[in-house]
Amino acid sequence: MRLHDLLLNAALAAISWTPSLSQSTPQWTPRFGVIGGANWATVSGGYFPKASNRTGFAGGLIAVLPVAPRFAIQPELMFTLKGANSDSGGISETGKFDYIELPVLARFDIPTSGRVKPFIYGGPGVAYRTSCMLKAHYAIGAVYGIDGDHTVKCDELARQGQRVSPGVEYRRTDVDGIIGGGFAFDIGNRTITAGVRYDAGFVNVFNRNGSKNRVLSFVGTLESPFRK
Repeated sequence: MRLHDLLLNAALAAISWTPSLSQSTPQWTPRFGVIGGANWATVSGGYFPKASNRTGFAGGLIAVLPVAPRFAIQPELMFTLKGANSDSGGISETGKFDYIELPVLARFDIPTSGRVKPFIYGGPGVAYRTSCMLKAHYAIGAVYGIDGDHTVKCDELARQGQRVSPGVEYRRTDVDGIIGGGFAFDIGNRTITAGVRYDAGFVNVFNRNGSKNRVLSFVGTLESPFRK
């Protein structure tokens, strides 16, 4: 076969392959966007008697980095409000634990024939506490000599506790395990998702008991493709 015939056949093959390439390109395009939602947070391990959920906000930045068909790495940078409420024996307490969190999740798209695309994800996260506050309201007679509203920072409370129990502290960092899922909708060249996730902390919030963060979140994202 002559050289110009080889070149012609190669050109025809390239032209015939171009449509499939253009169709497959979007799934390989990195996406960046914003993430936000609501937290229902509590603390396990008995630190708060009769603990109940603290409602808070979570929001930040997200990236979706495809590495294979229907599989992507999803790093996030979030500000998230955790903690718990408690009401027992005439004492109402609220623990406000706020974190900057960096999850790195593996995201799997579930194959479907429709425009709505379900997905699941999971992975670890690391968190750094930016604020820790304990607020309490004491009913009259609940504790002798104390009533009304009181607020104290966790670090100050730890310093007071160290006078009688050296080494008491509220941990500044946490390591999380996160699982979740949701649905993705393509609108124009953007992707909108809505989903739910569960975040379980592995590090004790207070180092003298088994108190760990537990958070159920309802989140949404707005993702746009990255174009050079």
